[in-house]
Amino acid sequence: MRLLTPLAAAAALAFAAPAFAQSTPPAPPAAQAVSPEEAAIEAKGQAFEAVINQMNAELEAILKDESKSAAAVTAETNAVIDRRAADINTFANEVEAFIKAEAAKPEHAAQKDEMIAGADQAQQAIASIPDQIRAGVQQALAARAAAPASPQ
Repeated sequence: MRLLTPLAAAAALAFAAPAFAQSTPPAPPAAQAVSPEEAAIEAKGQAFEAVINQMNAELEAILKDESKSAAAVTAETNAVIDRRAADINTFANEVEAFIKAEAAKPEHAAQKDEMIAGADQAQQAIASIPDQIRAGVQQALAARAAAPASPQ
C-alpha cells in the first residue's frame, strides 16, 4: 500500500502549477538555462523524494506485519513519521522561500500574487504530509480490523 503517492502528487501540483505559471512558453529544454537557485531546489527535491521513499518503505513494512497490534503499529509508524518531520518541514519552508524569491523577480511581476499564494499553499501541503500519513495509517488499520480473518 503506497501511502504517499497521492501526497506526492498533491505537493507537486500545489507548488508547481501556480508558482511557475508563465505568460510565454518556456524555451526548449536543451536551450533553457537553469539558475543556481533552481538547481538547488531541484537537488533538495530529489533528496526529499529519497527521504519520502525511505519513510514509505519503513511504514509499509510496519503495516504489513499483521502480528502487531494496532497500538504497536500506531506507535511504530508515529516514530518513523516523527523522525522525518523535521526533514519534511525544512523542505516545505525551502520550497516556499524559493517560490517567494522567484515571485520577487521583476520578470515575474505579473504573476507575483499568484506565485506568493502558490508558495503558501505549497508550504502548507508539504508540511501537512505527516498528518496525512498518520490518517492513512489509521485508515489502513481500520481496514485491516474490518477484513475477515484469513484462514490458517
